[in-house]
Amino acid sequence: MPLATPTLTNISTKAQIYFSESPIHFNFQNALADSNIQKVTVEVYVWRGLQTADLPPSPTFVFSNVNKVSPSDDYIALSFHNEIKSFIQTSNLNKHNPQWAYNTLGLSASAGEGVFFHIVYKVDSESVQQLGTYFATMGYRYNYEKLNGAFTTYDDVETFRRYANGIRYDRFGISLATDKATAHSGAGSIITQTEVVPTNREVQTGVACLVVYLNRLGLWDSFTPFGKVVETEEIKRDSYGVSYRNPLNVNSQLQHLQGNDLAKGTRKWSINTSLIDEQNNYQIKEINQSSKIYLVIFEDKLTYTAVDDGITVDTTDYTVDDTTITVDSDIVTLLDVGFYREFIQIPVKKSNNTYVKKTRLNDKSSISYTLEFEEVNNLINDI
Repeated sequence: MPLATPTLTNISTKAQIYFSESPIHFNFQNALADSNIQKVTVEVYVWRGLQTADLPPSPTFVFSNVNKVSPSDDYIALSFHNEIKSFIQTSNLNKHNPQWAYNTLGLSASAGEGVFFHIVYKVDSESVQQLGTYFATMGYRYNYEKLNGAFTTYDDVETFRRYANGIRYDRFGISLATDKATAHSGAGSIITQTEVVPTNREVQTGVACLVVYLNRLGLWDSFTPFGKVVETEEIKRDSYGVSYRNPLNVNSQLQHLQGNDLAKGTRKWSINTSLIDEQNNYQIKEINQSSKIYLVIFEDKLTYTAVDDGITVDTTDYTVDDTTITVDSDIVTLLDVGFYREFIQIPVKKSNNTYVKKTRLNDKSSISYTLEFEEVNNLINDI
């Protein structure tokens, strides 16, 4: 039997947000917070979906009768970020969450960015207590975040970003204004997702592409490179000789006297960021530390499409030989410029893992980086 039925609380402070790529510690004390504490039993509920409706009927994992380490200790410390992280990474639908999928018609689709967890505990023979409800993502806590006890979102340190023509942008954040009765773990509730409509866009002179990655909060973010993009392919194969029963009957000009095993192919990209602002270094740092990265490469030209003020035809059915069709007097504006319609989304990993911070003092105006990526799938699909 569980110790108690969880009493869920709203996620309303940064102290309730945890990043499971870094340790998650909790200290448990008795009512007097003194060294008389001997042992504690802790039940942890972990779940995704609706905060209230999808709460598990029983604890996800239990630490039973954990003793304190030293007789002088007035607390018992437990760490369970590995358990919570494994729950974020696995689900019945996908074994490698969190996921992200680009969408040319609207906001990108995402899944599995975070989970709720709730802690119930009992110290010695005292009454059952509850620490409350928390939310965890795949993010990291940096050193300076540990100093002030709360994370700093990238919105708090937002700097000038560059946006390319024809690419839809969105931004993920964490909402601290949800109600436990209606909150859910996906985008649109605890995790917010809003469309970004830049006032100024630039032309990518090279390959039109986008680097999408899990940032230090465990949320999806994107970076637009404007520099040189080089794609290479590496094919590996083993050769073997072919033997014939009667080699005199073999015309060496027509026969393959050597054969190849199944080839393995790898694609790699070298992408230059072009010149960036010094304050944008945090994005390069996050890409270097990211646990999951996608490269989105766009392949067609921009098109015009009727969105708000496009050209329209009268709402009447016509035959193909009718010559009385009239066109409404609406004008195509910049609001009607379309977006890329064709793209390839490629799961990649960072292959150059050393980050050397560049500053205006050291590098003057030449602040740029070359990002090296390698596709994590075999180029030749033989699975």
